[in-house]
Amino acid sequence: MDLPRTVTAHAGLRLLLLLALAFSPALKALDPDKSFHDYVSDSWSIEQGLPQISALALAQDHQGYLWVGTQAGLARFDGHRFTVYTPENVPDLPGAYINALMVDRQRRLWIATYKGLAVWEQGVFSDLPLVQNGELQSPSFVALAQVDSDVLAAAGQTIFQIRERALEPLLKLPRSVHSLLAGPDALWIGSVGGVYRRAKSDAELQFLAFPVEANNAKVSSLVNSDERLWAGTSEGLFLLEFGQWQRYSDDALSQVPIEALLEDTDGNLWVAEIAHLSRIRGGRLVERIVREGTALAPRSLFQDREANLWLGSQWNGVTRLRNGWTRRFSRREGLATPLLWSVAAGEGDRLWVGTDEGLSLFEDGKFRHIVDGSHLPHPNAYTLLVEPGVVWIGTRRGLAVWQDEQLLQPERYRPMEALQINGIIRDRNGVLWFATTGGLFRDDGKKLQQFATADGLPDPRLRFLLQTRDGRLLLGGQAGLFEFSDGRVQPFKPSDGLPAGLDITALHELPSGDLVAGSLSEEVYFLHDQRWTRAGREQGMPSNAAFFIAHDDTYLWLGGIRGVERVPLSDLYALARGETDRVHGQMLLNERGDHRGGQKGFCCNGAGNAKGLQRGPELWAPTRDGLVVIDTDDVLFPKSPPTTVVERLRVVDEWRQIRPESTLELAASSRDLGFEFTAISFHEPRSVSFRYRLLGYHEDWRSPDEIGQRIVSYTNLPAGDLRFEVQGSTANGEWSDAASLDFKIAPSFGETTGFKVLVVASLVLLSWLAYRIQRLRYQRQAKQLEALVQSRTADLAEANQRLHEASQTDPLTGLRNRRYLAAQLPKDLAFYGRELRRGIDLGRVLIFAVVDIDHFKRINDTHGHAAGDRVLQQFATVLLGQVRTGDYVARWGGEEFVLVFRPSQSEYLPLLGDRVRAAVAAFPFDIGQDKPLSVTCSIGLVEYPLFFDGQQSLGWEQLIELADRALYRVKHEGRNGWGAYRPAREVNIPRVLSLLKGDEQGLDSSGDLKFIGGGSQAKQRVEQTDWTHR
Repeated sequence: MDLPRTVTAHAGLRLLLLLALAFSPALKALDPDKSFHDYVSDSWSIEQGLPQISALALAQDHQGYLWVGTQAGLARFDGHRFTVYTPENVPDLPGAYINALMVDRQRRLWIATYKGLAVWEQGVFSDLPLVQNGELQSPSFVALAQVDSDVLAAAGQTIFQIRERALEPLLKLPRSVHSLLAGPDALWIGSVGGVYRRAKSDAELQFLAFPVEANNAKVSSLVNSDERLWAGTSEGLFLLEFGQWQRYSDDALSQVPIEALLEDTDGNLWVAEIAHLSRIRGGRLVERIVREGTALAPRSLFQDREANLWLGSQWNGVTRLRNGWTRRFSRREGLATPLLWSVAAGEGDRLWVGTDEGLSLFEDGKFRHIVDGSHLPHPNAYTLLVEPGVVWIGTRRGLAVWQDEQLLQPERYRPMEALQINGIIRDRNGVLWFATTGGLFRDDGKKLQQFATADGLPDPRLRFLLQTRDGRLLLGGQAGLFEFSDGRVQPFKPSDGLPAGLDITALHELPSGDLVAGSLSEEVYFLHDQRWTRAGREQGMPSNAAFFIAHDDTYLWLGGIRGVERVPLSDLYALARGETDRVHGQMLLNERGDHRGGQKGFCCNGAGNAKGLQRGPELWAPTRDGLVVIDTDDVLFPKSPPTTVVERLRVVDEWRQIRPESTLELAASSRDLGFEFTAISFHEPRSVSFRYRLLGYHEDWRSPDEIGQRIVSYTNLPAGDLRFEVQGSTANGEWSDAASLDFKIAPSFGETTGFKVLVVASLVLLSWLAYRIQRLRYQRQAKQLEALVQSRTADLAEANQRLHEASQTDPLTGLRNRRYLAAQLPKDLAFYGRELRRGIDLGRVLIFAVVDIDHFKRINDTHGHAAGDRVLQQFATVLLGQVRTGDYVARWGGEEFVLVFRPSQSEYLPLLGDRVRAAVAAFPFDIGQDKPLSVTCSIGLVEYPLFFDGQQSLGWEQLIELADRALYRVKHEGRNGWGAYRPAREVNIPRVLSLLKGDEQGLDSSGDLKFIGGGSQAKQRVEQTDWTHR
């Protein structure tokens, strides 16, 4: 019997496991130097979906799922939720009471139940029936193992092997089997009173008995640890040494029933007792975990690929333990009051802590109460300064000093007795400085001096003091950041980028001299190159009001009201230089259990000096539950992202399990789909985030509506080939490989190619028929339209003519208007000019008359505008009575009218003037009053052509202008008359044209034109004229 070789082979197996974990996404095994209560612990039971409180068996499959066997079914766990399998929903699961679980090298999960054996492979459960003597048997299987490629299962006194999904008896033993352990060269079989060994080389079976007093001990578990074989039994713990079983020497484990054994990858041997849990290292019992109240009652132990330790309990479901990066010292280490306000380093490894009830000293892992809070000015030791032989204690109401084992309250500090002291420092010159709610105090050894509002502080409430490497004294308070210089408090310079009045909670100087400031606004401000840069939530920092700031070579560390966080220094510098707009801030310890908030635990109290300290890689901070220590070297996140899996597909209202197969074919009616997925991670399950897309429908990655949501739905999806992809990530921010599901939605009949061809053909036929019908209709309508067009054209011409007439007619008088004259006169003059050039109508002239009603404004003002309108209408009637066929009358504007007389002898001009004037003067104008109104007019006349030698020199506008000049001369000489200009014998036509642009006096004095006129009040100027010179 070569026992040493067997044990050594098992040690080699352990080495292989260690290497596998080293190159896996696991983090770090459980630190053997940590106390059990310092591990990060989370528990799940029936409240979270476990089918029953007793977790009797644990295993992890190739995807990373944790399988939990209970007394009421099997559960699969992804770190977030349990999926439960029972004989009711999985008929191939023979029993609900699970005794053992094992994942073999072929990625199959074997399930040993109290009524038979089952296997889970590629998402499908299968029962392995046992038929003996022609009858179906349902034995209780209690243990599983794999030897090479053979899977072994133990029930009663028989060990079965599985061949082609059938159970075949391999060994029939004299005693019952309770556990199995497969080694590289032998199979170890835990029985009653001892252990069988079956060598692989010759199948020799040998029984190694326990001491005689343990003849009835049942072997519940076997494990190789520390190059020795250990057996946990119903009568205590045994180990095999020199071929003999020895009872474990420690009384705590030598007689107590053992339920399970596990060696982790760091060499800890975990022993599950009937009620408690023990840890053995190097063969020595180093820790025994006795849980107060409800016992741990561990029944199963397991270490997953992330190096988490799992405990299956009889009463409390499953508990996961991981190393984490914190240790906590509180009541169990002797702290009477767990609420701490301050911490400061003393001599050696000593730490002084200010508690809610006085002053304590932490030394050699234990607390010792030094000063009771009742002896202090206020019970809260809010801030501390530790110097050789002296501890300065700042309270919420003044200062106390612990010196030479005595508590002192020096009289010189009485001015601070009503103030809260937030910070105490001693500068390089030996001066003591105090930050208080009443301003800054300085003690130079001779006197205590206060600096407050009168000395430059807008608000005297100070929190933090910092003396920089170059000797500057900085003050942080509720009114901002200040500097004490030359006996006064001054705003800190530079201030570019630092908000005025920022409530400062902490200050820190980096080796470069750059400064970091924490604020109550939960933002960090970083001073670099004389400018402050904000790093808040928008820039990637967790929200936190920093009370304590430290740094190492890589990170800036901040402890505050929400917890402890870190950010790479390189990120801060890149942000300050404008090279990035985001930093990678990480919360490592968080009280509220926020998403990606790191470990959940109490942290950190107060604002001021002595709110944390740094010792090598360790950060110490006061909390509501004692001192917390973060080992920055232990802050490790998973090296790889979680395994992401698409678990189920919902088609309409039916959920379907996903099988590893080819593209899933869905019916045409399956347009509303839901996808259930997960990311398997046990390190920090609440930090998992997802993104997804549906290729063929949308290419962009989308995030679920809620953090951690694991179901998304689609409605009214199109037919065709689609692929659903989902990725997961944890706190390290790296996305996993996409888990995918390919599926195809069959097209409905209306989406098939045949239907589309039929539709196209039908449309072509219908289009041709419609064309034929429409063509016949068009032919009928063409004739109707032609007749209608002719009728409408005539109507349109008539309407256009009416519109044209309306546009050239004055609406009040019905006469032609100025628009008509502007269009018609050029035609008339052109026609008459052609006649003259042909020698027709020589000696005959066109006569223009511009007629203006005298004193028309007086009529409007005296009798009203309505009377004025009636006068205009009747005046038009009088003028129409003075013209012949071919002549026309137009309203020129206002009370002015223009008459155009067809060609006649020039001698008629005076007659026309007198006739029109007399007709108006004699007409009784009816304005609606008892007595008619007498109205007179003034008339200006002109002939065309005016010059027979230069008939083309005056246009119709100039002729009207000349008649208008004559009219206004009549007006000037008394109205109620007529007048006209005629050329003199010697006339300078260009000069006349020029004078028409000037006033009447220039026209009259030039001698080129002579004025003639007549009327009842006008002076008669009609003279004989020699017309041959015109």
